[in-house]
Amino acid sequence: MCAAAVRARPALSSRRPGDFWSVQGGAQAAGAKASRKAFGDLVERVMSSTGIVLFDAVEAGVPTWLVDVIAGATGQSASTVMDIIGVSPTTFRRKDEAGELLPDVAGHRVMGLLRVAATLRRLLEESGDPELLKAVDLDAWLADWMHEPLPELGRRTPAELLRNPEGLRAVEQVLERMRGGLPA
Repeated sequence: MCAAAVRARPALSSRRPGDFWSVQGGAQAAGAKASRKAFGDLVERVMSSTGIVLFDAVEAGVPTWLVDVIAGATGQSASTVMDIIGVSPTTFRRKDEAGELLPDVAGHRVMGLLRVAATLRRLLEESGDPELLKAVDLDAWLADWMHEPLPELGRRTPAELLRNPEGLRAVEQVLERMRGGLPA
């Protein structure tokens, strides 16, 4: 990644933890284009944030509308996203209607999903081929890949391994090993 790209990313250490999740349009972001923009902004935040900022963001709580943002950006259904992050439709509906945050476990899995997307984006940027980055539909590829059983993960899907930090680490290691064979 070039130095100019690193300087272009905003420093997020001055943000309040709950501000991490605020995106342009917020919960009102509707449609695939708005969802892709919001998801992309969150991935950029993950890429430019320190571990403590990410920790604080999860600790502050994850809003329910992120399910719709992730679903809209990746082309998955909201129920598929709920399954990935470990929230039942009943719990989701109850939290959403009450204006409450998602349970802690879901927050960790949302951050895990964003970290996987950030790792993939970083690897694509480091490829040095800006045309490759423009040509890849990162969000759609990520959605498909997250549901693909992989031999490197004991025939489990990356989505299944978001359940704990060690699983997330294994998924990120698989992506790192794919460095030369990223999607075209």
